[in-house]
Amino acid sequence: MAELTVLYDEGCGFCTRIAALVGRSPTIEPVAIGSPRGSILLRDLTASERYASMHVVDDAGRRRSGGAALAPLLRELPGGSLPAAACDAFPGLAEAAYQLVARNRGIVSKLFPF
Repeated sequence: MAELTVLYDEGCGFCTRIAALVGRSPTIEPVAIGSPRGSILLRDLTASERYASMHVVDDAGRRRSGGAALAPLLRELPGGSLPAAACDAFPGLAEAAYQLVARNRGIVSKLFPF
């Protein structure tokens, strides 16, 4: 079983591509927000809250969203421990960076077509 579940917006091409990339890690399981599992994991959120950001849920059931989700996600990726530490040290900056990318998904997707 994965140590981290990443809940992503299945209607967003950029989000879907990122989910596929991080899902290559054996410790990360990408799950669409609108899937039955996503609905269970995010049952306490409204639909708009669910789709407002990405979410990660660890194997202990702790959920983090938006910029706060970056550090635990990065820790599971090769070479991600240093960026994760930076996100932990500067949570406001992590949130600002997350929001900047989220607001500009179309542009970022064109700049980094992976």
